Amino acid sequence: MIIIGAGVAGLSAAEALLDAGVDFLILEASGQAGGRVRTLETFADFPVELGAEEIHGPENAVHVLASNQGQSALQHYTTDDFFRLDGELRLLDQAAADADVQAAFDFIAGLGNYRGENWTAQEVLIRQHFPRRAWHYLDSRLGVEHGTTLDRLGMRGFANYERGWEARETNYTLATPYIGLFRPAIERIGPRLLLNSPVASIEWGADPVLRLTDGTRMEADRVLVTASVRVLRENVIHFDPALPPEKIEALHCVGMDHGMKIILRFHERFWDEKMYFLHTDGFLPQFWVPGKGKSETSLVLTAFIGGSRAETLQRLQVDPVEFALGELDTIFGANLASRLFEAGHVADWGADPWVRGLYSYPTILTTNSVRETLAAPLGGRVFFAGEATDTHGHSGTVHGAMATGRRAAAAMLA
Repeated sequence: MIIIGAGVAGLSAAEALLDAGVDFLILEASGQAGGRVRTLETFADFPVELGAEEIHGPENAVHVLASNQGQSALQHYTTDDFFRLDGELRLLDQAAADADVQAAFDFIAGLGNYRGENWTAQEVLIRQHFPRRAWHYLDSRLGVEHGTTLDRLGMRGFANYERGWEARETNYTLATPYIGLFRPAIERIGPRLLLNSPVASIEWGADPVLRLTDGTRMEADRVLVTASVRVLRENVIHFDPALPPEKIEALHCVGMDHGMKIILRFHERFWDEKMYFLHTDGFLPQFWVPGKGKSETSLVLTAFIGGSRAETLQRLQVDPVEFALGELDTIFGANLASRLFEAGHVADWGADPWVRGLYSYPTILTTNSVRETLAAPLGGRVFFAGEATDTHGHSGTVHGAMATGRRAAAAMLA
């Protein structure tokens, strides 16, 4: 068997194949395993996550894995969130006394019960005459956290989401590098993992034949593809015969946008020491303090954008670090961010040729049957995994990727 991609789905499948005693190789296009789990370990005196950062929920597979490895998870609360309202910074629980802010809370709480028209989140807000004063909180909590913007996020897609996905109090981060959770798996796989081995094509009419970009030819009984939605949609891997029309259509029905994390380090802290998240009314709707509970000396803020906002920055050809500092200068005043700035780093996932975006989200075209079509094998020979193929409400998460890798491995073995 051959697994394409050493992200979380591929690594999870590989461990299942190891346990079953099956001969396999795992081909990774880039020079490192982990996929969209990637850690910057030298920027600060704590690990700064460039990709996946949060663990959504106390009982999912990632949290269990961390617990089994003896790694402590830090729980975060909305009482540590700040909200900019009418030009002033307030603690979120204080802002909640405002009727418009409470309306935003109620909107999020009702996502799973939405049974209205097949509209985007933005269209629903417009049709409800939702107050603009609190709109930006939904930009942050819904648009940004799903790697997109409200004009692309389909409301009906939340009906199948895991209950509590949006609940801040059920989210955790690790004091240790996120990639550390998967290093034991990488070590177990050992020489079966081939880095810098991008696949150019898959011939799957009979027993699969793979060709790498360097011309290497490989044969396998079964192949597992864990490439991202955008990599498959943009034909980075050529399929012969071509992918069935229904799978191609499904790839265009699931959202996955360009996006980036903008990481900023400062000489001094100019934000409230209590702050974890900051929900702003600027172009960058969300900042957070990744070192909260991990470091008292490295002063770092992270901003995260995707969707049309990320594409706008790209078109404007602005330096994301300078732009983020300008946003913070506007919020905190006195050019504090610019004056105290020390170093920056941009993790531009849209520019990564082997990922090409953030993670999947529901558009107005996304249904559970669409994700089932993405996950469906080709002729019992080529299988698919990755968070976008999850059909149990965990898409867009690391634990969703883990579950799909295990599911695909079981199907291949069967």
